[in-house]
Amino acid sequence: MNVQATVIPGHLTEPRKFALRVEDFIVLQESGALDAFAKSELIDGDIYTVNAIYRPHAGTLSAINADLVNAIRASGLALKVYSPVSTKLDDHNLPEPDLVIATIERDALVSAQSVRLAVEVSATSLDFDLGKKAQLYAGAGVPEYWVVDVNGQKIIQMTAPIDGAYSNVSETRFGDRITSVTIPQIAIDTTYLA
Repeated sequence: MNVQATVIPGHLTEPRKFALRVEDFIVLQESGALDAFAKSELIDGDIYTVNAIYRPHAGTLSAINADLVNAIRASGLALKVYSPVSTKLDDHNLPEPDLVIATIERDALVSAQSVRLAVEVSATSLDFDLGKKAQLYAGAGVPEYWVVDVNGQKIIQMTAPIDGAYSNVSETRFGDRITSVTIPQIAIDTTYLA
C-alpha cells in the first residue's frame, strides 16, 4: 500500500522560524513587554538585548556626540545628529545606533535612506558591532559607519558598502583627528578620548 501525504496549500510541511517585523517589535516595545531590558534592538527579525550604558561608554558617546553636533552646525549642512535612535534598515531590522547623522525627516523612525553616518560606541560588544552590525548597515546602503573601540582606543571607519560589506576600512587612534569620508565637512579631534 502506497501512502502519500496530503499537502494542504498554504500550510507548512515543517516548522520554520518566524522573523518579527519592525511593526511587531514596536508593538512589543509599546506594550511594555521589553521594559525589563536596558536596551533592545530588532536584528534579522530577532530581539537582541544589550547591557545598560556604563561610564566608559557614556563618556565617550557624550564627547563624540557634542563634537559631531558642533561640526554639523559649523558646516551649515541640512543634517541632524540623533543619539541614540531607532533606525529602520528594512522590514526586519531596527537597530539603535549610538549616533546617527541623517537628513531631517518627519517620520518617527530614522530611515536607512536618510542615514549619512552611523556610529556605534563599543565597550563590550566590539565583535558584534564589527561583524553583524557592519553587515546590516552595509547591506542597507549606509554610506559610512564608525565603530568607536573604547578599550582599543581607536575608531574603525568603514565606507563604500558593496554587497553587504564595507570595501574601505581604516583606523584612527584616539588622540588623532578623524574626518568623515562621505561628509568631508565633518571632522573631529579625538585628543580628549586618549
